[in-house]
Amino acid sequence: MTDRIKTHRIGIIMNGVTGRMGTSQHLMRSMVAIIEQGGVKIGESKVIVPEPILVGRNPDKLAERAQMSGIDRWTTDLESVLQDPNYPIYFDAQTTSRRVAALKAAINAGKHIYTEKPTATNAKEAFELNRLAEAAGIKHGVVQDKLWLPGFLKLRQLIDSDFFGRILSVRGEFGYWVFEAIEVSLRGHHGITGKNRAEALYWICSPTGAI
Repeated sequence: MTDRIKTHRIGIIMNGVTGRMGTSQHLMRSMVAIIEQGGVKIGESKVIVPEPILVGRNPDKLAERAQMSGIDRWTTDLESVLQDPNYPIYFDAQTTSRRVAALKAAINAGKHIYTEKPTATNAKEAFELNRLAEAAGIKHGVVQDKLWLPGFLKLRQLIDSDFFGRILSVRGEFGYWVFEAIEVSLRGHHGITGKNRAEALYWICSPTGAI
């Protein structure tokens, strides 16, 4: 006899997923993929199914992403949805300059936080966000997926085992493939993706004197 599966549905506010990275990485390849596979299994008889609402400033782009993803709930009114108890989690993939104010509003509303990096444009605001989240007693995290790639983990293991001896300097050349329709392009990591490079180098080669 097969046990019945108990489904836990969790509302997630996804703010800033109308851009290229937000659409491809966070919306389509992550959230939609999880929904299509039936959620995330957390035991033999339990599964978590996300129920996102898309938030942004451009209603036309939001409507387009809603049709593309099959997620029909969207709004341009962040303040209103932050007051909705059906959405206890807030995810931010906006441009960095808009992130601090939105994260503060979400923290004040009692939402659990998951956000893209960097959390702010300066250390003072980044530490303030962490302090506010800790004081509010919410769960909070920052995207750091690049640190757990198999190649980086292996490199870190070699460094920790002193395989290379004393490391005086490190040079890294990064790039990634972007598939959009039939167009394929190799783009270097600059601007928004430059933080991934710096984060990886800091972690792999720490302690680091300068970059």
